[in-house]
Amino acid sequence: MKKELYLVLVITILLTGSCRTDSTKVTDENTEAKSAALADLGKTLVVPWTVELNDSTQMMEIKKNPAADMTNLGPNDIIDAINYKYPQIKLEWVKQEGNKAFVKIADARYLTSGSGTEGANAYMAEVTFSLTELQGIKEVDFSFIEGDHARPGVYTREDFNNFN
Repeated sequence: MKKELYLVLVITILLTGSCRTDSTKVTDENTEAKSAALADLGKTLVVPWTVELNDSTQMMEIKKNPAADMTNLGPNDIIDAINYKYPQIKLEWVKQEGNKAFVKIADARYLTSGSGTEGANAYMAEVTFSLTELQGIKEVDFSFIEGDHARPGVYTREDFNNFN
């Protein structure tokens, strides 16, 4: 009886292990499929605004991305592009009310603790500038648990005047 129970247990463990998928492979396949689908619609996974370090001034600058084409893009397309660029931070679109976009980050540990102050500011600026590029959006309301390097709240382009 013990031998049969042991055999059933071993077979169960082996079958369970063989049914697992590599989550990074699934994510990569999903991203590739989404990129292909967006390309068919004339869309790309490119963030409309990017933050770069100016080598001569050593200051962060936000610049419009010349590779971005806003034609036919909606908020979810921009969120997808941001999530593609920053896979460690999963930004979610919640809604738009009036001129305010609502977004959330369920797990903001990387943003608030792992990316440093400049990294967090760059991310928040890129999201804010990119979403306010859409017609009718002037503010972005971020919802996440506050950390050392970033805090939730309502942001506008004016909040990042120190970048230019």
